[in-house]
Amino acid sequence: MAQARLGADGRYRGDLPCRWCDTLIDQDGRRTPRLYCRMSHRWKSYGSWVAALVGGLF
Repeated sequence: MAQARLGADGRYRGDLPCRWCDTLIDQDGRRTPRLYCRMSHRWKSYGSWVAALVGGLF
């Protein structure tokens, strides 16, 4: 698995896997790492979290 490293200038270099589909995302010198490769994967992750929360309440 690839790993992004924080450089001396405060920017991330390398690849991190998407939290939804495990596709490697090039960080390309970003100050905060990208966690999802697409906005739809961010929404799917949030939706599954909400469904688990609501399912746990009832």
